[in-house]
Amino acid sequence: MSEIHGATGSYVLHALDPSELDEFEAHLAVCPTCSREVVEFCETAAELSQLATAPPPPGLKASVMTAISGVRVLPPEPTGMEEQAGAPAAEPVTGAPEDELALRRQQRRTRLLWLAVAAATVLALSLGGWVVSLVQQQQAQVATSTAETQLYSAPDVVIRPVTLPNGAKASFVASKSLNRAMFTSSDLPSPGPDRTYQLWTLSGPANAPTAVVPDNTLSGGTAVKQFFRGDIAGSTLVAITNEPAGGSSVPTTPATAAPL
Repeated sequence: MSEIHGATGSYVLHALDPSELDEFEAHLAVCPTCSREVVEFCETAAELSQLATAPPPPGLKASVMTAISGVRVLPPEPTGMEEQAGAPAAEPVTGAPEDELALRRQQRRTRLLWLAVAAATVLALSLGGWVVSLVQQQQAQVATSTAETQLYSAPDVVIRPVTLPNGAKASFVASKSLNRAMFTSSDLPSPGPDRTYQLWTLSGPANAPTAVVPDNTLSGGTAVKQFFRGDIAGSTLVAITNEPAGGSSVPTTPATAAPL
């Protein structure tokens, strides 16, 4: 195999034939540079495979094929037939057949590479909005996971288990030093038709709070984790109620509260 150091990508993608595979694996055993590149390629391929976790948008294939149909293809290489059509004959080249063969191979590789880049560009433009949306979703998931880890790792974190009026088990997790709190339940029932759960932050005594501030709303019917948006450091309690769809400015049902 020529240019064996450049075969790492083909090896990771299982694109080598049996003889090339044997040759490259023998080389891999003694080449730390290629071994490192194989590891890096595998990590990259694993990241890219996550794109398959979301279905492509409707009509993607049609838009890609339409865009590809407009890609300009390079003209064919000269074949020597031009001389028979009256074109002046080129000076014979002697002593360098290998150079000429290498040049033709390079031209062919360049043309194929250009077509691959053009197709990739068309695909990127077609997928643009979908890929950006998927990446944004993944970034949001990572940010939420990071915030949750930081909350549970805070030195002053408190976890307050509660039982809602419908019997659901839940917990409030809070850290005043991070000014962050989260409501979590492994199986929160649906709040009912045209209803929603609503979070609250309260200040002052539990029996007579001086401020009750509406916070995030959330649905049920499954496991839930919902962060508070408001001020946790300046609050004394957090709570949850069952409210009309869209939420309320003040609680309209008994609140399930927990101290901070």
